[in-house]
Amino acid sequence: MPSTRFPWWIPLGAIVLALGYLPSLSAPFDFTDDGNLVYPAAAGTTLAQHAEIWWDKVRANVEHLGPFRPTLWVHWEVTANVLGADPVAWRAVRLVWCGLAAGALLWLMRELNLAATAALLAAAAAMWNPYRNEIWTSLTLSEGVAMPYALLALVAARKATTSPRAGRWDVFSVACVLMCLGCKNTFVAIVPAQIALRLFPDGVSLRDGWRANRWRAAAYLLPLALPAAHFVYFKLNWHPGQYETPGPSVDQVGRFASWMKGAAGLDFLGVGIAGVLGALAWNRASLREFLGTHRAAVLAGGLLLAAGSAVYLPLPMMAARYTMPAIWGFDVLFALTLTAFVALPLAWPKRVAGVAVAVGLVVLVIANVGRQEKVAARSRMLWDVVHEVERTAPVGAGVAWVSGETGPGSLNVEEGIHFRWHLLARGRGDVRVKLVDEHEEPIPRVELPAFDGPADYRVTGAAFAASNRWDTTQVAETRYGFGRKKYACRVEAAKRPGAGVIVIDGPTAEFMRAAFTSPGNERELLKKLTEPPPVRVPNPTAFLTGER
Repeated sequence: MPSTRFPWWIPLGAIVLALGYLPSLSAPFDFTDDGNLVYPAAAGTTLAQHAEIWWDKVRANVEHLGPFRPTLWVHWEVTANVLGADPVAWRAVRLVWCGLAAGALLWLMRELNLAATAALLAAAAAMWNPYRNEIWTSLTLSEGVAMPYALLALVAARKATTSPRAGRWDVFSVACVLMCLGCKNTFVAIVPAQIALRLFPDGVSLRDGWRANRWRAAAYLLPLALPAAHFVYFKLNWHPGQYETPGPSVDQVGRFASWMKGAAGLDFLGVGIAGVLGALAWNRASLREFLGTHRAAVLAGGLLLAAGSAVYLPLPMMAARYTMPAIWGFDVLFALTLTAFVALPLAWPKRVAGVAVAVGLVVLVIANVGRQEKVAARSRMLWDVVHEVERTAPVGAGVAWVSGETGPGSLNVEEGIHFRWHLLARGRGDVRVKLVDEHEEPIPRVELPAFDGPADYRVTGAAFAASNRWDTTQVAETRYGFGRKKYACRVEAAKRPGAGVIVIDGPTAEFMRAAFTSPGNERELLKKLTEPPPVRVPNPTAFLTGER
């Protein structure tokens, strides 16, 4: 059982883990999710109107893409209207929320009887992992919003097995799951671990735990009605443009395994983890006895890992954040392994493994900070483009956003969509934006239909060659990686028809020939050139003075 003394290491550890994202405070809004989420409603909007706006956005999200996310939209709307479009305030709140998530993870590990040192190391590896840190470098991703709710649901389920006020913990656990599911239905994957923690307290056989707690644990199934109803509606009303669920595939298993490897931090901690396992084997610790005293951690970690993986296998796509909640199961099992490791006598295998884990963690932290710098640099480059278009584009101007593969030298479709949304929220809704490929063919997206006719400006990545149809007006460039790498793109204005060319008619051409062949005709020629209708010449006397 956990000690009854207040565990000061949990809040202090949570603060330290959150401070790992302190560099992100200086980052501007991004062009991945922020364009339509960080701006408040118009001044004077009533509470009823706010509720109507919220519901309209929840419903539009279902109709356009499929997800039902009422909790997430409450978070977004409340934060936007309280903080306004202030990126520093947004990031400060996100930093606090990161600390809450870290504290919930540490609390869960304590409730699972894992050593404080082991919990802190495992939580640091989890929270600072550069593969997962997008949920904290971004201000709005659903996994970051849901994480404290999900972990607190598991804590409450565990507390309900030992507390004299079990009913209150049960209600709190169910409420937290409902909040999770209102962020993203895939958090249904935490329910098996939640039920197992409620069913099987320490010191009780599986059979006795089932008999004593099965009806209370059955109440934890009630929130599943929400994702079940949504899944049926989604399948019956699916249309092109919404998320697709083709079913499990070998390709998706491979994608998921690859991302799990990164999210587990094996690139940084693989050698250290191997050393820890080797040290445990060297000491021939009684593995069966140890696991028996930590049954709850084994059950929770294993079920999170299994259910969290299964829930994403039907999808045809993958991202680092999709490893959640499966990767939290790995975090629990890693902390369990470290708990056994720190109890070993201090022999050379333990020393070597400990050094390997420490070095891996330091490299992981450096990679995390580097990725924060990279994300901020990308956003700053794109903000330079926004400011240039705001400053120079005439009313009603059209912008072609050239999209290619995501990389240092190209722009992508999502950035173009959020570029338009940032302009709209900042009072330049008159500027039209269309997405085009490298051949300037329209890219259809429901969020940003293409306008007809030619564009006045073109925004393109440095990877695409300049065109003689466009004049570069600005090169936006930001550096990262200690100045060794850079992001760059160009803002280009369309050349005016005939710009830089003297357009003349036949009679004027005769006068010009006369001017160059017979001195004394210059005054007559100048008169001809300045009589209406005007001739499109940038400088009517340029050919006389030799100007270009």
